[in-house]
Amino acid sequence: MHGEAADKAFRYFVSCLNREIYGPKWSTRWHGGVQWARGQEFHKDGRLHFHAVAAAATDDLNKLASRYEWHEFWYREFGRNRIEAPRSQADITGYVSKYVTKGGEVDFSKNFGAWLPPPIDYTARPEQDGLLQPNQHHP
Repeated sequence: MHGEAADKAFRYFVSCLNREIYGPKWSTRWHGGVQWARGQEFHKDGRLHFHAVAAAATDDLNKLASRYEWHEFWYREFGRNRIEAPRSQADITGYVSKYVTKGGEVDFSKNFGAWLPPPIDYTARPEQDGLLQPNQHHP
């Protein structure tokens, strides 16, 4: 997928997620929807892929949306993916920052930093709510 098409796919994905959580006029709400930071990386064969973190303004994103359902949505629309819950704040910080040190590009949602996300419940167990396990892959 060309870089512009990949960017469009990612933004479409986030828009659909926002629509599910906050309704069709999500962009006019005080928070401007889910905020995200995204690192871009190229495979050795030249294919682009993203590594992103996202947060909702009103609650832990893991409580507002099913990672499994959104994994399936991306798979149907665009192909292989993995969506995981963070295990700690350090995981979140390190996840995106490593792409800067690799020489990758990091970009942010328009509302990034406009508000502080609510706390994440790092103790929640994905197996209890039927969501994806870390490193679980679907064909």
